[in-house]
Amino acid sequence: MSCGKIQKREFKTAEDLVRAVANLLEERFTRSFGRPHAVMLSGGRTPLPAYGEVKNRRLHGAEDLYVLFSDERMVPPDSPESNYGNVRCMLNSAGIADERVIRVQTGLPVKAAAAQYDKALQQFVKCGGRITLGLLGLGADGHTASLFSSDQIQGAAGAYAMAVPRKEGPSRVSVTPGLLKRVEAIIFLAVGREKREIVSRLLVEPDQVPAGLAVREAPAVQVWVA
Repeated sequence: MSCGKIQKREFKTAEDLVRAVANLLEERFTRSFGRPHAVMLSGGRTPLPAYGEVKNRRLHGAEDLYVLFSDERMVPPDSPESNYGNVRCMLNSAGIADERVIRVQTGLPVKAAAAQYDKALQQFVKCGGRITLGLLGLGADGHTASLFSSDQIQGAAGAYAMAVPRKEGPSRVSVTPGLLKRVEAIIFLAVGREKREIVSRLLVEPDQVPAGLAVREAPAVQVWVA
């Protein structure tokens, strides 16, 4: 089922979705493209079981594989809110060396961290790196990564990463639509009844949803639901 260029794939259970995500990550982690290629991982609760399953499979990641993140909270890596911290065991299990993990340096002030992440992403692309797969969360309010509004998305022109100061909770660094349009295949993950309405809006009127605006120029987008 599709509307526009966003494809919908439905799973009977959350467990089925988790297994499909883990299988996809295994395929992409172990595949060599003959040049640097990256997988973009998302935070949130939905993908965590899939990351745990991949960790338990003890894969051997390809030597040309890199990993980056859709966004990051400005917290230490050992915080339960750290997206990097929540996948570190999986990356270690797959033998993905630290120098092939492109991440936000959360010890910096948020604007400096965004500039650092933007520079690292720009360098990866400039050197011929491909981003072959990207996972994204989908909030019930329509946000994805740490992109919460159309104004915020419009203000991200020309950059691959941006600072997202927050009055409540930790500030964040997020990738931008400029980076997302370079991701060859994007998959939104949405589990739970509370996501039904926003999934429907994303399919029917994507330009009215921050997540839809964020991936407007992406070449291939799916939403996986359970």
